Amino acid sequence: MNAKSISNPGLEKGFLKFQLPHRFKKIGTALLLVSFLAMFLIAFTFNDAIYRGLAKYGMLLGLLIISISKEKIEDERIGALRMQSYSFAFVIGVLYAFAIPLLDFGVDSIFNAGNAEMKGIGDFMILWFLLIVQVFYFEYLKRMCNEK
Repeated sequence: MNAKSISNPGLEKGFLKFQLPHRFKKIGTALLLVSFLAMFLIAFTFNDAIYRGLAKYGMLLGLLIISISKEKIEDERIGALRMQSYSFAFVIGVLYAFAIPLLDFGVDSIFNAGNAEMKGIGDFMILWFLLIVQVFYFEYLKRMCNEK
């Protein structure tokens, strides 16, 4: 097995260039907002687990669509900012996945000294956190570069 068979630049370039057209950013934003509002309505009206799950995954899908949608002007600088925001979101997401259970355990051990137990974070919370951090940090980086 050689280095060429392990790393296929054509596949790598195709995967990294996979993006939705810019108009999908509005679709993703609308889906995110509708799902977010649906979460509140479901929580305060009939609180059904199936609808709550649909709203949660609608929010994730909306964030993913926003994340992979092109900008109006997609150049190398935007690509670099996008990759920087994905890297930042990954590092912050891993720290979040480690810190929250430890903080929860610490608080639980203070208030329930004998019954404290370590609890994990659900898949939705980690994915939601990663996507929210990536989208907001990408927007922050774009604004910072436009101010210069």
